[in-house]
Amino acid sequence: MVTHKLNLELEVQDQEVVCVHTVLPAYLFVFQLNKLLSLSLFRSKEDLSLDVDQHRFAVYEYTCDVMQQTWRVLENQITTTQNESENSLFAQSEQRFYLFPELEQADLLVCVNGLTDAVLKKIQSIGRVMSCYRLPKNMHNIKKQLTF
Repeated sequence: MVTHKLNLELEVQDQEVVCVHTVLPAYLFVFQLNKLLSLSLFRSKEDLSLDVDQHRFAVYEYTCDVMQQTWRVLENQITTTQNESENSLFAQSEQRFYLFPELEQADLLVCVNGLTDAVLKKIQSIGRVMSCYRLPKNMHNIKKQLTF
């Protein structure tokens, strides 16, 4: 008896990147996103860091096997506070560092496969989210760097 085997490989969809401008800290945004979309994003054990400096950017992850979706939320900017010298006008100063300086208006990056316009509108509806938009096509190099 001849046996035939059908090998079906799941198509891997490209992840889309959503730029989010918000005043919420990353953990509060992730909490609201989990609540709104019934996700279970959690803080990854390893932060993302650039080779050049010591700054670490938080990463939140969730994989849904049923929907075959992978979600990641990354901080695009961090703010550090440092003490100034005695001669300074202020006791402390803040410095901002960006994961991708060309996206300085984006506080967070949401990477997900199978993104729909309805989900994008739900993200926009989170309180204190000022803007939410897909990564512009001319910044395709950033999308390549976000491949995990």
